[in-house]
Amino acid sequence: MKRILVVDSDEQVASILSIKLKQSGFEATAAGNSADALKIIPEFRPDIIVSEMILPKMSGIDFMKRVKMNPETMRVPFVFLSSSRDVENKILALDMGAAAVLAKPLFINDLLEKLKEILGEYELKNSSVSEEKTPEGDISDISVLNILSILLENKSSGEVEFSASSERRGVIFCDCGNVVRAETDDGENKDGMEELYKILSWSDGTFSVNYGEVSVERNIFIPQKKIIEKSVEWFREYSSVLRSLPPVDTVIYLDFAKFVENLNKLPDDIDALIRNIGESGAKISDIIESCGGDRLRTVNYLEQLFELSVVSAENVNTFYKSESPKWLVSCGKSAEIEENKPEEKPETAENTEKPAETEPVETTVEESAGEPKISAWDELARERARSRKSGRIALFILLLAIAAAIIIFIYYRGLI
Repeated sequence: MKRILVVDSDEQVASILSIKLKQSGFEATAAGNSADALKIIPEFRPDIIVSEMILPKMSGIDFMKRVKMNPETMRVPFVFLSSSRDVENKILALDMGAAAVLAKPLFINDLLEKLKEILGEYELKNSSVSEEKTPEGDISDISVLNILSILLENKSSGEVEFSASSERRGVIFCDCGNVVRAETDDGENKDGMEELYKILSWSDGTFSVNYGEVSVERNIFIPQKKIIEKSVEWFREYSSVLRSLPPVDTVIYLDFAKFVENLNKLPDDIDALIRNIGESGAKISDIIESCGGDRLRTVNYLEQLFELSVVSAENVNTFYKSESPKWLVSCGKSAEIEENKPEEKPETAENTEKPAETEPVETTVEESAGEPKISAWDELARERARSRKSGRIALFILLLAIAAAIIIFIYYRGLI
């Protein structure tokens, strides 16, 4: 006898469907919401689930995600009942593996025929396929956090492979629902939480779950519930900052004049981010990817640069237009302008009759080769390093002066 689970928040509808299904030779039971249904499934072990799409506590689609991610129930077919005219949710349900989406109100005989048809198809499919199906899908449909939560609920072991739309790849290893390792193809894979945060930031891409025993070197050692808490906190902060920025496919440009003006307000380790923007601009998504490391720190730096108007979506082209300091004039186009600028002299009879002849200066290959061109970026980095060194020296002298004053004070107080 085939077992059917009916999930509907309307108790009258659920009761009528259960009675009709029993009269038609099925074993049926009902639940009023998806949370209760998840508790019934392990013991009842339904052959098919008939569920309303709009449910309290958890939507019908989220309910199906959890069932499909469990290796013991991932083959159970879903039939959704919906009174909504929202076509997108119906298409999403079918794309995620629902066997059918039927509109309410419906005739019970039509439902019974559809259930028999689906059960026959699934029996034929399961008997002809010996391999276990691998749960897979899009990250945009089910987030990385949801996947980790489902693996914890099901106490599953295996590895989840992720492929981002940016062609980055990552793997999360779970043992009895606990994340024990996270790694990416462009990371050092030493700090597991840092690698996990990187995967959490991927909003587009695909995933696939391969269930089985795992034997890997751990790089995450905190309990699973703590991992979920830290991941949720990190993702909320990351998403919040990202929402304050323009869309990630926006090309942003550097206002060099503003950059020099706000140099002392910026953190010391922001140089790599500035270089990734470059003179020709770059997409926000490419900047985040190329900086690597802590992505939350990267988007925080970007937010700070936007607040100071150092970067914007408009190319103001001030890279060499600003009044450059002396150390910057010695390199780049500013130097060329200063060197090629003729010296202004008062017009007299002596200097207007005949220009002075200058002897050409011979430069050897060795001399020219020994003078490498220094970019504005390199000179800027050197200047910042010099200023930091000068600041440390000044601080050291100040501390010595304070210490000397304290010693003198103690000495004279002792004499008194």
